[in-house]
Amino acid sequence: MGVSYPKEIIAEILHQTEIREVISARIELQPGGGSRHKALCPFHGEKTPSFIVDAQRQTFKCFGCGKGGDAITFVMEYDGLSFVEAIQALAERAGIRLPEQSSGSPEDSIRPKIAELNTFAANFWREQLKHPMKGGEARVYMKTRHLTPDTEERFGLGYAENEYGTLSTAAAEKRFKESLLVASGLAKERERGGVYDFFRGRLMVPIRDLRGRVIAFGGRDLTGESPAKYINTPENALYKKSQVLYGLYEARDAMRESKQAIIVEGYFDVMRCADAGIGYAVATCGTALTQQQARLLRRYVPEVVLVYDGDAAGLQAASRGIGVLIAEELSVRVLALPEGSDPDDFIRDNGAEEFLKLMKSAPDFVRFYIQAQADRLGTAEGRTKVARELLAVIGMIDDAIRRDEYIKLAADELNVDPWTLRREFESQSDSQRTRRHVESETPENVVTFRPVAQSQHDIAFLSALLDYAALLELAREALTETTLDPGPLSEVLSAAFQGVDASTMRRCES
Repeated sequence: MGVSYPKEIIAEILHQTEIREVISARIELQPGGGSRHKALCPFHGEKTPSFIVDAQRQTFKCFGCGKGGDAITFVMEYDGLSFVEAIQALAERAGIRLPEQSSGSPEDSIRPKIAELNTFAANFWREQLKHPMKGGEARVYMKTRHLTPDTEERFGLGYAENEYGTLSTAAAEKRFKESLLVASGLAKERERGGVYDFFRGRLMVPIRDLRGRVIAFGGRDLTGESPAKYINTPENALYKKSQVLYGLYEARDAMRESKQAIIVEGYFDVMRCADAGIGYAVATCGTALTQQQARLLRRYVPEVVLVYDGDAAGLQAASRGIGVLIAEELSVRVLALPEGSDPDDFIRDNGAEEFLKLMKSAPDFVRFYIQAQADRLGTAEGRTKVARELLAVIGMIDDAIRRDEYIKLAADELNVDPWTLRREFESQSDSQRTRRHVESETPENVVTFRPVAQSQHDIAFLSALLDYAALLELAREALTETTLDPGPLSEVLSAAFQGVDASTMRRCES
């Protein structure tokens, strides 16, 4: 059952929310006369303000792109939140306590408690990092990363002492229960009772959701004793790593302005980009790119640049990510850095301008994939396999025009006849449809029909032949010695050619 709130609660949230304050916290408003304010619309590019906020009506309206509504609508559109998430964010801002949900799921009731505990932990560890007697080890390490204090503050970096009870003791003093510490993943249960801290001797990196809540942490080992350089909060009721992108909350405005996002691999890659003024970088949280993460990006940008290390593992990860992003109708370009270099290293060694130059020259996914498979292109068999792999990715695109353009590009890059590649694409598509049909459970009394022609290209070909008798006769002569594969196309052509023969016979008889 989904989360829902009574109309009375929603009305109270809107009553307690001043729309000008909500919007002016995100974009600059100017007086527009009376109770109105104006601004450049944040939802489309414009030079003359057509975005109007009416304080009396508590509404906004853009007379350029047509978007409009109340404070909830604005937060949904601007922050990329769902309806429920927008209500929760505005309720929290207004200090309104939302009623407990009656879905019967224990996870629903514990999520806000975990978020509250995580906020406490983030603030506690932040203070530990700043503490002159406790955070020295972490501060020494941070000097090696060369981040500005503003970046450290913005991303809320902290320090967990190398002790078993520092956080859990401090949390107990604030009356957080041990069971909640365990449920959040911040502590583990001892066999003899009690709990101990999960993060110890680590630089702490808070992970936020789209509302800005701290939902998890990444911890970088500072002791040199742990087999794992990084560990993350275990998944729990609040944190599902496949549904989160690190840095997305901080990057939203820059992404919207630049109309693109950069996907990197590590926390410090994101922070390095932000530190260098490239604020639209995000990272996956220790997982391969997922459909949920791609959908999050689609809320903000039309294009994604995948940035990966130039080694074999990085190229493999990029290849996997391409299909996920393409399936969500995002344009994809790929930047493979020199082997052994990540964005953090590259920007520190070469500067942000050099990184941006590489970004601008990053190839689209078709060219990237072909370049990455250069060692397989020396034989016809290798080119065929690469072509089919690319077509499988292109097949994830719903937009027929984009799909056709990518097929043309692939044919050009692989030096393959475009018509041949289109036919192969249609053949793959037919095979996939047939396989899905065979695998599905179809009742015996259900009759299924195949289309008369196999593709739009077949239809266009047949239409041209039937419209021009001379062309039909030429085609019949050209295909005299050719055996066509059985199927709708060959059946229609045979019928058409028979018509040519009949017409010729009538002319001879007359």
